[in-house]
Amino acid sequence: MNLSRIESPVFREKVITAEQAASYIKDGMTVSVPHFICYDSPVSTARALLGRRNTGEKIEVKLISAASCTPVIDEDWTNAGMIKSFMPYTQAHSSVRKSANTAEGGLNFMDYRLSLIPEYIRSGYLGDIDVALVSIAGITEDGKLKPSVCAGYTQTVLNCAKKVILEINLQSSEGMYRLHDVYEPDARPGRKPIPITRATDVIGSHFYTCDPDKVLGVVITDEPLFLSPMWYPLTADAAPPEVKQIAKNFVNFLQIEIAEGRMSEKLPPIQTGGGMVAGTVLREMGKHFKGMEMYTEAVLEDAMDMVREGSIDFISTAGFGCAGDTTDHILKHPEEYEGKLMVRPVEISNNPEVIRRLGLITMNNIVEADIYGNINSSHVNGTSVISGIGGALDFAQNAGLPCYFTLSTAKKGALSCIVPSCSHIDITEHEPCIIVTEYGVADLRNKSPKQRVAEMVRIAHPDYRPMLQEYYDRALESCGPDKAHTPVLLEELGAWHIRARDNGSMLQKD
Repeated sequence: MNLSRIESPVFREKVITAEQAASYIKDGMTVSVPHFICYDSPVSTARALLGRRNTGEKIEVKLISAASCTPVIDEDWTNAGMIKSFMPYTQAHSSVRKSANTAEGGLNFMDYRLSLIPEYIRSGYLGDIDVALVSIAGITEDGKLKPSVCAGYTQTVLNCAKKVILEINLQSSEGMYRLHDVYEPDARPGRKPIPITRATDVIGSHFYTCDPDKVLGVVITDEPLFLSPMWYPLTADAAPPEVKQIAKNFVNFLQIEIAEGRMSEKLPPIQTGGGMVAGTVLREMGKHFKGMEMYTEAVLEDAMDMVREGSIDFISTAGFGCAGDTTDHILKHPEEYEGKLMVRPVEISNNPEVIRRLGLITMNNIVEADIYGNINSSHVNGTSVISGIGGALDFAQNAGLPCYFTLSTAKKGALSCIVPSCSHIDITEHEPCIIVTEYGVADLRNKSPKQRVAEMVRIAHPDYRPMLQEYYDRALESCGPDKAHTPVLLEELGAWHIRARDNGSMLQKD
């Protein structure tokens, strides 16, 4: 067995097989896999536990993750009925979504914003964590744990879990610890401010720590690194014209903000969500703005490329949401990215205090928005979860400029993404924001609900603008002269979505 990654004599004595590690996990336990995105998942231990289930043994656990895990956990554990409840975020794997949307007998998906989970763990709100499955890249001679690619809630879980199983993947990047900034906030009350005033600030350590007495064992594995399909790069070059127009509209908006003195020529740090739109917008911004920095939750391949090309100076992130040549280069040569790339815990990347202090420009995708500025970013037709809120609410409520992108329609025009009333609301109208489609920018700042309607109708698809305006006019009339702060037709709140469900389109038939 290759023990080269374990320099500590104490931890060398704790090496066990994946099957031995899995034997410590019992039916009904709460298990945490605290990593952020699939690179860091403890695959061998997870597969060994699945093997026990496949022999007929009853194993059902409560799973606390940080984002998508390896398919062995998200797909195979789910399909085998091994997950009783899951939190806080899912997007990559269809089995988790399908089970979460099952009326009876599926897993219980608890959709909490990402920044809350570490606090909930420390406070005991989620109950005891019986076992933490933690993937690392190695152990130093003095017993420090080398982080692998992503951070998640790892240090919090190492501190709070009753017992810990460590898994070292020999194919992980042993030098990635150089890019990590591991930091745990002080206890409450009396917590000191998090000392970040610039995206580039280093405030912690390169290593995790863990009491050896709580470590049940260390598993050595040699598994190919896996990245979830949802994060494979959809580059700006592949973007359709409508997406490129969204990017141009947004850049034009930023240029106006600078010209009118509301923003400096050097932009505040940027946060982005995932997908083609975010990558396309970043690429367009790189053509017009210099010295860009990012303070974000997950970083895309386009952003990684832009660091390597020099159009982005620095990225602070909680994890890599990408897989491509640049990411491979970073994993093989992390030392070349010191001072350009930093990996922080999710609690710090998504921390409301830090987000507000830095004045971020945040850019996230949405499912739909209504004419008053309420936003649905997680559900289809109000009932079926796509992913979860993730960090969207952390950024919506605290960013200097929260911005949202959507095409004006979906399903080849059958669905309008600007609607009279959202079928589910994640972000309310009380977080003034910018919403961008291929038809323009709706600036909802400094506007009452009635004033926002014109902005939202203007960026809707032309086929739906008359319908939206007609709805608003009737709603305003029906409210009467003294009940019209936010005009709605209660009897029609779900009418557009019902029409789409029954007829396949939100468009009215002639």
